[in-house]
Amino acid sequence: MDFELDEDQVALAELAKGLGGRLKDEYWQDVDENHKFPEEFWNDLASHDLLGIAIPEEFGGIGKGLLEMAIAVEALSEGGAGMEGGALFVSGPVFAGCLITRHGSQKQKETYLPGLVAGDLWAGAFTEPDSGSNISTIRTQATRRGDSYFINGQKVFISQMAHSKHIVVMARTQAYDPAHRTRGISLLLGDLPSPAVEARPFKKMGNHFMDTNAVYFTDYEVPVDNVVGPEGDAWSPMYDVLNPERIILAATAVGTGNLAIRKAVEYAANREVWGRPIGAHQGLQFPLAHARIELASARLKVYEAAWLYDHGLDCGIQAAMAKYSATHASLDAADAAIQTLGGAGYISESGIERHWRNLRLNRIAPVTDEMTLNYVAQHDLGMPRSY
Repeated sequence: MDFELDEDQVALAELAKGLGGRLKDEYWQDVDENHKFPEEFWNDLASHDLLGIAIPEEFGGIGKGLLEMAIAVEALSEGGAGMEGGALFVSGPVFAGCLITRHGSQKQKETYLPGLVAGDLWAGAFTEPDSGSNISTIRTQATRRGDSYFINGQKVFISQMAHSKHIVVMARTQAYDPAHRTRGISLLLGDLPSPAVEARPFKKMGNHFMDTNAVYFTDYEVPVDNVVGPEGDAWSPMYDVLNPERIILAATAVGTGNLAIRKAVEYAANREVWGRPIGAHQGLQFPLAHARIELASARLKVYEAAWLYDHGLDCGIQAAMAKYSATHASLDAADAAIQTLGGAGYISESGIERHWRNLRLNRIAPVTDEMTLNYVAQHDLGMPRSY
């Protein structure tokens, strides 16, 4: 095993870390408090070609892989952008980039990938109110009439609807068959905004940089040519979206956790009580050191999962482990940072309470802790299916 990053990976990490720190805490606090999309930051990513890291060069990307994307989003997050900086990569480079690069037609690649590199935002409409993690029971229907599919149904917890130019919709193009539950599901690419798509935003605890919605489709028209992969056989393409999503969010969590630790260490070095810095006390050192160890271990699993994906190998277990370990390590880091700052860590000006709020989502999305543990128990430990 070679644990040394190559020259391109090092340069990518340095560029991303610098961009992550270019916009200061005041910018991100304004984004959070006013529920704004960080347009300036997104444009920076596009202008430096970071949105095209894993897009082939022939479509305007730089032709690297998911590992390089993970390295970049970790560096962006650690540099100062936090969860906001890295999680944005799901809305385009993952939902569209990974899917279309691996499973799209030549026409779909030529149509959508250059725009993605240039900054087109994408939404992904997968989850439904009554199906949750049980994708096979989705009810959204896509009915073919002539050269188009017409989509009808409801999705829930769908983000980035307000600013996305395109959307990936999971829908049934064939009737549900209890004997073959995963058959008949397709992925379709559509354009936004559309009068046939209504988004109703939720109020929520954190991640205010992206809107999250209940979405209603009423005869939403998508051309037949916009089905990704074989019609009715979306299961394999879907996992080439879900696994990268877990990996990129895990990398973002690792970077955000290390950002919180850096802020705590800086504060502890300058804050003096009874004549000495509070960072000299083991009671503060130990939780931060423990969190750092957890984050370092999680990073290894993130990189392993991304490497497997790039080499066309099964990465499902590793992606699940990476997402779980990074989620808990980063939350431990943010909690230890708040404790280090004391009251200063609880108020919004510190930024750390925002990082904790944003990180907390990872325990329930895009998949819950419990379903992750179910998956590992069944597919890694070989235990009976428990649900």
